[in-house]
This record gives sequence, C-alpha cells and structure tokens, in this order.
Amino acid sequence: MGQEMKRESAKEKEKQASTAGQAQNQPAHNAAELEEAISAAQHARDIFLMNMSHELRTPINTILGLNELILRESQEDAIKEYALDIRHAGNVLLTLVGDILDYTRLQAGQMEITEGIYDLSSLLNDLINGISVQLRKKKLDLKLDIAKDIPHKLSGDEIHIRQIISNLLSNAVKYTERGTVTLHLGWTKRGEDEIEMDLAVKDTGVGIREKDIDRLFGVFQRMDTLDRNTNDSTGLGLAITNRLLEMLGGRLEVQSTRGKGSVFSFKLVQKVADATPLGDFEKQYTESLHSARNYKNKFIAPMGRVLVVDDNAMNLAVAQGLLKETRLQVDVANSGEKCLELLRRKTYHVICLDHMMPVMDGVETLHAIRKLEGNPSADTPVIALTANAVAGAREYYLQEGFQDYLTKPIDADKFESMLIRYLPDNVVYLNQDRNTPDENGQELEAAIGMMESRLSGIGFNVRNGLRYMGNDIKLYDKVLHDFHLILQEKEDALRDFLKKRDMPGYAIIVHSLKGNARNVGADDLADEAFELEKMSKAGQLEDVEVRSPILFNLMKNMRRDLKTYLDSESRTEAGKEEEPGNKLTITEDDWKQALKELAGRLDDFDGDSVHEKLEELKKYDRPESDQKMLRLCEKAVKDFAYDIALEVVNAVL
Repeated sequence: MGQEMKRESAKEKEKQASTAGQAQNQPAHNAAELEEAISAAQHARDIFLMNMSHELRTPINTILGLNELILRESQEDAIKEYALDIRHAGNVLLTLVGDILDYTRLQAGQMEITEGIYDLSSLLNDLINGISVQLRKKKLDLKLDIAKDIPHKLSGDEIHIRQIISNLLSNAVKYTERGTVTLHLGWTKRGEDEIEMDLAVKDTGVGIREKDIDRLFGVFQRMDTLDRNTNDSTGLGLAITNRLLEMLGGRLEVQSTRGKGSVFSFKLVQKVADATPLGDFEKQYTESLHSARNYKNKFIAPMGRVLVVDDNAMNLAVAQGLLKETRLQVDVANSGEKCLELLRRKTYHVICLDHMMPVMDGVETLHAIRKLEGNPSADTPVIALTANAVAGAREYYLQEGFQDYLTKPIDADKFESMLIRYLPDNVVYLNQDRNTPDENGQELEAAIGMMESRLSGIGFNVRNGLRYMGNDIKLYDKVLHDFHLILQEKEDALRDFLKKRDMPGYAIIVHSLKGNARNVGADDLADEAFELEKMSKAGQLEDVEVRSPILFNLMKNMRRDLKTYLDSESRTEAGKEEEPGNKLTITEDDWKQALKELAGRLDDFDGDSVHEKLEELKKYDRPESDQKMLRLCEKAVKDFAYDIALEVVNAVL
C-alpha cells in the first residue's frame, strides 16, 4: 500500500510537471498565432482597400465628368455654384481614394519602381500647371530657382518623382494664405553619368510647431487642424511622400518656424540621359505669366477647329483656357491613340501635339497621323507643344515633320500668333479689323433691332450671338455666312454616322454643331443638339434615331431661311441694290449643274480643269454666299486640299 501511494504521488507530480510545462509553452504558441492572425487581417484589409479604392474611382469620375457638363452648359448662376461645390467635394473624395490606394500598395509592397527617361522641363511645366489655379485663387506668387545648367533629360522613376514634388507643392499652396511659394532645383555631379538632384519647396505659410515635426509622417496625422485648415486633407499625403522617397533611396527633410513658413527638401540620385543644359526655364515661365496677365485675344474663329493632345489633364485645361476668348472649337485628347480615334471621325484645321507622352509620344503620333488611312486631316498643320527649349529643338521638330513648335509654359500671345498663321484665312477674324460700336449706342441698337426683326423668326437670338462677337455687327454677319456653309456639312456627317450606327462619331459632330449654333445665337438648334449629344454619348442608338429627324428638320429650315436672309443682305448696301456691273446672269438650275460639274472635276483631282471651271463660275452674278464658296474652294485647291474643296461645293448642292 505504501508503494502504491508512492507511485500515485509520483504520477501526480509528473502530471503537475507536465501541466506546468504546457503552461510555460502556451504563451509563446499563442503569440505566434496572434501575430499570424494580425498579419492575415492586415493583408486582407490592404487587399480590400485596394479593390474598393480602385472600384470607387469609376463612379466618382463619372460624377465629376457629368458635373463638368453642367458647369459648361448651365446658364444659371445658382446651378453653377452648386456644381462648383460638387466639383470641389468630388476632387477631395478622389484624392482621398487615391491616397488610400497608394498607401495600401506601399504597405502591401506592391508599389513598383519604374525607371525611364524623362524630360525635366516637361516635368516642371506639368507640376506648375497643376498648382496654377490654386495660386491664382489665393493670389500667391510662385518663385522659381531652377539651375540653368542641370541636364535636361534624366533617367529615373518619373511617375513617383512627379507625385512626390506635386504633394509638396500642393501642401505649400494649401497652407499658405499670403506671400510666396518657392521651388528650388539644384544638382551636383556624382560620377560620369549620374547627378544628385537637390529639390526644395519653401512657403511663407503658417509653419509647424517643433514638437509636431516628428509626427508629420505618421498615418492620418493632422497638425493643428484649426489653424492649418485641413478640412480637405486626409493626413496621408506626407506619409506617402516620405515612404515613396525612402523607396527611391531618398529622405524627406523638414525645416519650419511657426508663423513664418516651412521648407521641405530631398536629394535623389538620377542617371543622366542627355547632358544638354536645361536652359533658362525661369525666364520661360516669367514670360508666359506676363503674357497671361496682359492677355487680350487677337482674333476670334468660331468656325475654326483645333485639336489639342496632351497626356496631362491640367495642360489640356490650360490650353482650353488660353483659347477660350478666341471662340475656337477646341477638342482635346489625352493620348496618341485617342488623337487618331478623333481624326477618323472629324476634320481639324490645326493640331497641337505634346511631345512627351507615354506609349505613343508626339513624334510617333505625328507619323501615324500622316499615314492614317482615310484621314481627312492628313495634311493638317501640326504644332509640337514641348517644354524642351534646348538648342536645336526647332530643327529637330521641323525635321520630324511638324510645321512649328511652341515651348511650355505656353505664352498666350505666341500661341495665338501661331494659330493665326496656320488657321485658314476664311475662319479667322482679327480683332484689329473689328468695328468699335457707336459710343452712345443708339446706332448700334437700331442696327440690332433691324437684325432681330429678320433673324428672330428664323431661330436666332441675335443679342446672344452678338455678345459672342463683341457686339460687332459686321463680324456677326460674316460668321452667319460661315455658319450657313457648315450646316449642310454637319447634317451629312450626322446622317452618315447614324447610318453606320456609330454613336461616338455622331457625338463628336453633334457636340461641334452645338458649339457652332451657340456662337451665333441659334439657341433652339443648340439645345436640340445638346440633347442628342447626351443620348449619343450614352450609346442610346434608338433614341438618337427617333430624335435626329427633329434636328435635321431644324437644320434644313434654318439653312433655307438663312440663305434667303444672306442673299438679300449681300445684294443691298445702305438699302440699295448693288450694281451687277459686267457680271453674267445664270439660272439656278444651270448654276447647280455647273457646281456639279466642278464637284466632278474635284473628285477626279483634275487641277487644270478645276481652275478653268472656277474662273468661269467667278464671272457670274451670284450672291455673296456663293462668291465666298468659290473663294474658299479656290484657296483649298491652291493648297492641294481637293477633298476640302469638294466638301465646300457639296455643302451648297
């Protein structure tokens, strides 16, 4: 019995020892499981945030896109105010979604370094354009301190370098209420083919407390929220910027004095792709700024069609803004592929093409334009838009086939002068040729009243049209002649796209028609075109098929009635019939038959017989609209643009 008790006691002790051993090992086991669970949860969180951030971009972009249509088309100030608030809130939301996506990619180790050659001047131009609107709104000065001798082409991760500098500039503008934002860019040589880029962004803003500087790079840290007014900030920007810099081998430095401003700086090693010096970028920027402040448009061209191609959305917005007062019809494309797609559907008078674009750069796009089969704009003048102002740039672009080139930042005065040079003469109305309205307004008011009495019944809001023409009645009359000529051209193009069931092509033409009509005050026609534009953009083929006859009927009646008005106006000067002089007479049927013969010769590219026929037709006593048609046709033939000449003739047949 004593032995059994001893054995049971020994077993009990062994059991207790075993239990104690398990207890000692348990915490280590649980800690490993907990760490694994936390890691899995974080990974699941990152994947979820990445997927959701990506999916949210599409509806947000749709909302912002439709909101832009409201801003452009609405005539009501209250509606525009609401739309501006939507734009601001939508952009904040889009930034937040982008920040979350970037941060989760960094956390998950999915942010890749992508090295490539980039143009430093192009990068600087895009960055400045990106903050230009906010600078103007807050009336801040931007100072540039850019080394003139820094190599203009470098090799590195341009995408993330652009993002880093953009974040720093945006923050500087956001937290500065008055004064200056300064961008410094210097460099030092680091071997045969490397430099160390030294960049700093300085502001005169509210600054940061010394105790808060170390907290700047924490996630969702917002310093002194009330003072710094960060109600539109996510607290992620600097955290992402710092992580990106570390990934590229740099480090963000901060110096700040409360109430006096901050300096954010970093250094990065980059390879040299082309050691040619950048040149005086600061001078280019100053000249473009001076041009913008003293801007007065030199011309208007409501019937002129220009295509601007640039992969940077802000650059496109800047170009559109610079051309706004010219009344040009400006289409934009954000890639070479999109440019070619537009050219398959629409003819342009001038194409402005950015050089440095991904996938297909400007030079490759130009060559594709010239080779594009069935392209009505194959011979259209193409102007290179480039921040590359180094020696030999002009020769390079001309050799590649561009008609001219314009450096960025774009000088508004130079831009307009270049467009005047390359746009067809018949679509450009120079400001110095425009009449100054009668000072007391009585003569102008009487003339407007006479026009209204005749044009309002045709469907024209004369006062709206004159407002676009600076109340220049003679100019308005010229534009009405051009508008009459393009109505048939637009209708034919719309019918053709409708027959092909091509809604994107239909949308492009009806959008252009809307702008043409709005420029001359044909508001009912513009409104109808706008409705069809919305339907065609939404791909509503059946609705477009049902509603198009209404538009075509409006265009037909307007074309007929406007011709009657223009014919009577061209035959009258100060209320008297013009003397026909030695002009020959011809019946309408014979005139139509003669134009058909001219069209046939144009279609055959028979130059000598075309010139012969044009000389014959010019001898007849015809209304101003027909005379102008012949002048346009003659100019196109002189430029060997037989297809355009044929379009001009067919427009009146």
